[in-house]
Amino acid sequence: MNISQVREQLHLLIDEVDDIYVLNGLYRNLLSDKRQREEYEKEQLEKAKKQGRAGK
Repeated sequence: MNISQVREQLHLLIDEVDDIYVLNGLYRNLLSDKRQREEYEKEQLEKAKKQGRAGK
């Protein structure tokens, strides 16, 4: 394997690592958004229940 082939393989590996890094970041963001949405929905449900009891 000559130096240009090694260089090309190295660039391909770097591109793959970059892609994996970006995908992992997107995945973490999606999980965080999902967790926040679930917490918000739970809080809204609890507020609605409290308002329902207070209205009686």
